[in-house]
Amino acid sequence: MSKRPIYIRPNNFADYLSHRQDYYLFLDIDGTLSNFTINPNDSIIPRPTLDLLQALQDHGMNIAVVTGRSLTEAKKMLSPLSLPIAATHGLEIVLDRSLNKFEDENLNDINTLSINTLELNKIKQDILHSSAVYDDFLVESKPYSVALHFRKNPVLADKAHAIMKKVLKNHPAWVSTPGKYVWEATPKGINKGTAILYLLDRIIDKASNNACAIFIGDDITDEAGFRAIQDSDELGKGLDQPPKGLGIKVGRESTCAHYYVNDINEVTDLLHNLLSFCRKRDVSPSGLTNVNSHY
Repeated sequence: MSKRPIYIRPNNFADYLSHRQDYYLFLDIDGTLSNFTINPNDSIIPRPTLDLLQALQDHGMNIAVVTGRSLTEAKKMLSPLSLPIAATHGLEIVLDRSLNKFEDENLNDINTLSINTLELNKIKQDILHSSAVYDDFLVESKPYSVALHFRKNPVLADKAHAIMKKVLKNHPAWVSTPGKYVWEATPKGINKGTAILYLLDRIIDKASNNACAIFIGDDITDEAGFRAIQDSDELGKGLDQPPKGLGIKVGRESTCAHYYVNDINEVTDLLHNLLSFCRKRDVSPSGLTNVNSHY
C-alpha cells in the first residue's frame, strides 16, 4: 500500500530544494495551470501564470509541459511561451528549438508513425454514433486519439465507460484511458510517464549527477508521470547516478505522488516560491537551502 502524500506548503517549497541540483520541471495543463471548465475549449492559462513560467525559464529553470491536450491546443494555450511539449499523453512531442540538439524541431517519432489512421477513424465514428443519443456528451477528436467527455453530466460516467469499452472491444492495440470526467481511446503503451522519460533523455545534461525531475499534475493520467520520475531505476538509465524525482499531486484524491498541494492557486504560489529559489541561486549558486532533505 502506498503512503499518504505529504502536504507541501507552497510558500515553503524551496525548503525541499538544493542549490546544488539541476531541476527539470514538468507541468500538466488542465487542473494544474488552467482551471477546469465544463467545455475544454473555454480553458485558458492566465497571463500572470504564463509570465511566471517565462520568468522561471529566464532564470535557468528547465520547463516542459506534459498534457492530454493536442499539440495545436497546447501551443495555443501556452503562447507566447516556447517550451518542450509532450501532447496527447506523449503521442505528439516537440522540443523548444533552443533546446533541440537535433535537426528536426518536431519530434513525432515515438509512436505517431505506427498508428493506423484508418482504425483511429473507425473508432472515432463508432464513439460518435454510440454517444449521439446523449446531449451531454462531448466527443473531442484529436490527431492521434479520441476523448469522450461527460463534464456536463458526471452521472454519465458509467455509460461513457461502457461505450468506450464496447467500441474498443475489437481494437486490441487500443485502450480506454480514464481521466477527469473523460474516457479516452489511446494506443497501448502511451502515457505521460513514457513521455516525461523521453523528454528527459533529450534535454537532461548527461554529465550531471545532480538532476531532479519535478512533475505537477492533477489527473488520473498524471499518475504514470509520478511513477516514472519517482522510480530511480527508470529515471537513472544512462546516467552515472540516478536522479531523484519529486511528484506533486494537485488535489486530495488518491495518488502515488509523494507530495500534494490543494488546488491550482497553490500551484501558482508554489511556482512563485520556486522563482524566488531560482533568483537566490543566481546570487549564491553554491549554497544549500535544505538541510533536512525529504528525498
